[in-house]
Amino acid sequence: MLDTTNRTFICSVVFIDLVGYSKKPVTEQIRLKTSLTNNLSEAIKDIPVNDRIILDTGDGAAISFLGDPEDALFVTLSLREAMAREAAEEGAEAEAANDSSTRMGINLGPVKLVKDINGHPNIIGDGINVAQRIMSFARPGQIVVSRSYYDVVSNLASEYAKLFSYEGSRTDKHVREHEIYVVGHHEGALQKAKDGMKDRASSTQSMPRRTGSMPPLGSSTVTLTVPSFVQDKKKLTMIAAGLAALVIVLGILVATKQPRNTGVTTAAAPVDAKTEPGAPPKPAEPAKPEAHVLAPAPSPALVPAPAPAPDPAKADPAKAASPKPAEPPKIDPAKTAEAKPAMPPATLVFAVSPWGEIFVNGKSRGVTPPMKSLKLDPGKYKVEIRNTTFPAHAESLDLKARDEVTVRHKFQ
Repeated sequence: MLDTTNRTFICSVVFIDLVGYSKKPVTEQIRLKTSLTNNLSEAIKDIPVNDRIILDTGDGAAISFLGDPEDALFVTLSLREAMAREAAEEGAEAEAANDSSTRMGINLGPVKLVKDINGHPNIIGDGINVAQRIMSFARPGQIVVSRSYYDVVSNLASEYAKLFSYEGSRTDKHVREHEIYVVGHHEGALQKAKDGMKDRASSTQSMPRRTGSMPPLGSSTVTLTVPSFVQDKKKLTMIAAGLAALVIVLGILVATKQPRNTGVTTAAAPVDAKTEPGAPPKPAEPAKPEAHVLAPAPSPALVPAPAPAPDPAKADPAKAASPKPAEPPKIDPAKTAEAKPAMPPATLVFAVSPWGEIFVNGKSRGVTPPMKSLKLDPGKYKVEIRNTTFPAHAESLDLKARDEVTVRHKFQ
């Protein structure tokens, strides 16, 4: 089934975890696992089977999306909405709902297709490992994404960009730092993801689609789907060979094709297309008047008379002897005063903990970290640092040319 194990794919990987699953009774574990299975089956029903690989993790699931990166965003948003709606319908208390809610992490990174100990296809690599680390930073009910996934999806549509809020940098147990973003609630973004899912589903109607519910995610079974391009390697090879042959034939035809007669005749070199090879050349036919090849000679009555030459005797000897010198260009003193050399900029260096959004004169200039410094022209500025959790910090600065000013603040 899997004939290539050295292929590397850049996938969107979703890691789902049932919070507090192992501490619950077996009957409650079965109920939670069944609920996750049913809601996850509904969320991924419109995604082609060959574009996703599902792994069971015992207390959750890991899904790799080989197609569009926004598929992962649509599935997590739909799953969070379905789980919250189900908890509300059951009338569970807020604490119980919080305790049994899911947390999810999304990462965009490289994975490899391999076979596990049972001979089933599996995925390994940094893409799925980082997805698990990102998920561990999420609180119950949260969806957290990595910096790599945010950089791609936030630039696909303005609705997606409104979803994410920067949470800061986190360090995992392997002392590796990750910048994370929390996915909020935005109805426009969910509708945008649903519309995109419908468009992609309508364009892949010829592909086999899952019609039934997803099999239960048991601890001893793994539900996987091998991509179609791995299964149909021979078919792709034959198609590629046919296309190569077609390109070669078209190249030969273009190279040997004679230029067509465009039907434009010139008076200098008339061509007779019916002349047979070896026959004596025919005399050139005189040009017909309707061809309009040569312009008619102007009438003598219409030709203007030549201007009379100036009489040297009547010319002004003073003007002829000394030609008037050209006047020098006028210089505008106002423009000369304005053309001053640009002043060197000043540098603002930021040391903000844990993070803050920088506003200069009321305009956002970025988030630090990762931003470390900012170049500004000399002048007076109001610098404000905002954090969604703490009160804002503001400073008024008078910057000179080549100044280097450090703005320090710690939110606590």
